[in-house]
Amino acid sequence: MCTSRLTTSTRHRRLSRLAVIGVLIVIGAGILAAPALAAPALSTVKVSPTDVVGGDPATGTVTLTAPAGAGGLSVALSSDNTTAATVPPSVTVPGGATSANFPVSTNPVSNSQSALIIGTAGGVTAYAIITAWTPFAYANGSIAIVPGGNGSGRVTSQPAGIDCTITFGNGSGACWAFYPVGTVVRLDARPADNSKFVGWRGLPGCFDPSKITVARGTTINCQPGFVLR
Repeated sequence: MCTSRLTTSTRHRRLSRLAVIGVLIVIGAGILAAPALAAPALSTVKVSPTDVVGGDPATGTVTLTAPAGAGGLSVALSSDNTTAATVPPSVTVPGGATSANFPVSTNPVSNSQSALIIGTAGGVTAYAIITAWTPFAYANGSIAIVPGGNGSGRVTSQPAGIDCTITFGNGSGACWAFYPVGTVVRLDARPADNSKFVGWRGLPGCFDPSKITVARGTTINCQPGFVLR
């Protein structure tokens, strides 16, 4: 009886050891079979600044989804409008790094225009936009008065520039003016004796005609409402 107990106990100990070894083997196999890290690919392309006078340089940056391998990763580059901007054919992200810069060259232009700066790596394509402006368009924007209603009145601005006379819904005089970018312009509308002013139409950029901020290369339209009494 004693021998039988010893034999059973020994079997239990051996089974326990085998169970532990089996668990360790499974864990070890799981560690060895862990999935490999995904290969790096292109994440973003950025350009700074995004607005320049044609002929001025900018800097582009490519960013990867993961660090490049030991040999680095080449990102193919191109521009869809070489009249506005050009880039080198490629840029290499060094091994262990996630980003690299590249030069963006712009050209003097007779009319402001944009270019897509396109990058491709790891089967992914991304792009950024740069605009090459004429010197005047880069430095200025404009405000235009669009007559509204069937009445008459006058619209002036502070600082000076707009002095638009509206007669029965038709405008004359200085109904359009340029201002330096960032200028805050106030518009004032005064009806003629035979009309009344019923407010401004909320056009983009002109929701509050008492403080319009002039935007680069953009015409902001404002429409006063004059109606006959």
